[in-house]
Amino acid sequence: MERKDAGAVANPRRHRVFPLPMTRYLVALALAIATIGCGSGAAQPAESAGPEEPGQNAPRLQLIAPDGDSSRAFVVVSELSASLTDALGGAALSEDEWSKVLAVFVHEEEPLAENTPAVLGRYRVVGRSLRFEPLFGFDAGRRYRVRFNPGALGGDVAEAAKPVESILSLPKPDVAPETIVEAVYPSSDILPENQLKLYIHFSAPMRMGDGLPFIKLLDSAGEEVVDPFLPLGGEFWDRERRRYTVFFDPGRVKRGILPNEQMGRPLREGGEYSLVVDASWTDAEGNPLREPYRKTFRVGPPDETPLDTATWSLTIPKASTRDALVVDFPEPLDHGLMARALGVEGEDGQAVEGAIEVRENETRWAFTPDEPWEGGGYRLVAMSILEDLAGNQIGGLFEVDVFDQVERPDQREVYRVPFAVQ
Repeated sequence: MERKDAGAVANPRRHRVFPLPMTRYLVALALAIATIGCGSGAAQPAESAGPEEPGQNAPRLQLIAPDGDSSRAFVVVSELSASLTDALGGAALSEDEWSKVLAVFVHEEEPLAENTPAVLGRYRVVGRSLRFEPLFGFDAGRRYRVRFNPGALGGDVAEAAKPVESILSLPKPDVAPETIVEAVYPSSDILPENQLKLYIHFSAPMRMGDGLPFIKLLDSAGEEVVDPFLPLGGEFWDRERRRYTVFFDPGRVKRGILPNEQMGRPLREGGEYSLVVDASWTDAEGNPLREPYRKTFRVGPPDETPLDTATWSLTIPKASTRDALVVDFPEPLDHGLMARALGVEGEDGQAVEGAIEVRENETRWAFTPDEPWEGGGYRLVAMSILEDLAGNQIGGLFEVDVFDQVERPDQREVYRVPFAVQ
């Protein structure tokens, strides 16, 4: 393990990025809005449009795949006048200018976000049509919004033409759905009343977008709980798009905040609830899930105790073996952070590289080194951002109000628990 400054710990899984502390979630989540798509490209020389014919129709937008090959698909704007195609063919437009005349966007949500960039590609005039060929092929089954605004070209001929807009897609091959929800964490069937978030793991990459329309929280009577989750349209995916994080609304979870006082917590102690994932949620190929998913759990009392390294139990391996260092916790911890915020270093501060396993409903962490243990001293390294299910951290409560005068003398970013391998 590399030597780390306060605030950064080497991850035995070689993933060196750590999430923000819970006390900054609201700010971080508000900024966690991802964009999709890409920009536009340059035009090619125009071909002759021929003589203009009277009675021109409105421009027609089509997405065409020659011989059914989506990798060669292009957008075409047809039924243009000869004067307009002559103007388009003779125009020396920049990339931004072309995208104002004809733009193609990946259409993942309605309405289309204002900051969604256009798809990259090139433009050329063919006969009495304008063709857009993407830099990367169009995806079968994915929707694209196409906007043609000849008025952006300028001039009397262009301004007289009608702007058009349409949502187009290529037929998606019939494929049996295969993607499933592999797991939901916490894996325990008892969660604290002030549970802060859930992780949904999929067997394959999913399509980007807001997952909340496909998720419901039902009470024991089968009634849907009103507004339990953070109402942001952000895309809380990992990089592989196989894990989606669902945040309970912190304003309802944290006491003393108006949403909590008005609506109470989404989960109530003693209740039974079900998280239901609808099968219409689509994967990266545009296919629905193979089946719906349901996780039923009971709710225990709120967890209002900070983490304490003194309560952790270490099972120490022997020298010259690759046996795992096992750490047992008195309560379940946040599954995602257990894989990021814990590590091992030698007495010299260097990282010990190895593999992590999270076991026993997130109450056990096991670390297997790449190389056999050498006799001597080591340290279990824990970031202070490590959390339990309620967002409590090492030495700090999620429930503590930032304006309360709460004594917290130890605010280290990194905690180290020494152990010796015999």
